[in-house]
Amino acid sequence: MCYKNLPIVAQACPQCAQILPNKIQSQHCGTCLSNPPPFDHAFTLFPYEEPIALLLMALKFSGALHHAQLFGELLTQKIRLSWYHQLALPDLIIPMPLHQDRLKKRGFNQALEIARPVSKQLKIPLDLTGLIRHKATQPQTFLKARARRANVARAFLARSHYHNLTIAVLDDIITTTETLRACCRVLKLKGAKSIHVWSVARR
Repeated sequence: MCYKNLPIVAQACPQCAQILPNKIQSQHCGTCLSNPPPFDHAFTLFPYEEPIALLLMALKFSGALHHAQLFGELLTQKIRLSWYHQLALPDLIIPMPLHQDRLKKRGFNQALEIARPVSKQLKIPLDLTGLIRHKATQPQTFLKARARRANVARAFLARSHYHNLTIAVLDDIITTTETLRACCRVLKLKGAKSIHVWSVARR
């Protein structure tokens, strides 16, 4: 597979990574302007379309862990080349946690597997215990907006304090941001100074 043949994100909202039409006047999407999320910035590598969608599905549902290594290396390259030209790297990376039931069923957390090479190459520690998903939730994909919000409400619990820390939350896919909002709200309440979201794909 040639990287040059993969789909690209030409223009995206800098706060939530929503892919925007070219030549749009506002940099931010309408959702972030009207209802800003509790995270400060987000970026994604790809739009969620083939072949990226197939690679992510193979990772999550067929255990193709070598895809996680590939995506982690590509994320690292993007961070080094374009993301933190003048900003310090985050203090911690938090892979989006899975509920213990889903983790047991799947056998691994795909966000963690993607985060491992990023953490190693950028020398940013992983935080695997401070934030947990203590509420079992339905998959968000086919839920409507109100149901998505209710589904993830109070789903996360922070067991650590993050006073004055900059955190990167890493996930495989950003869909409507409801899961990220619920997660990052908890981190901000625990003192996080700034939160950035890194993802492989954006729906």
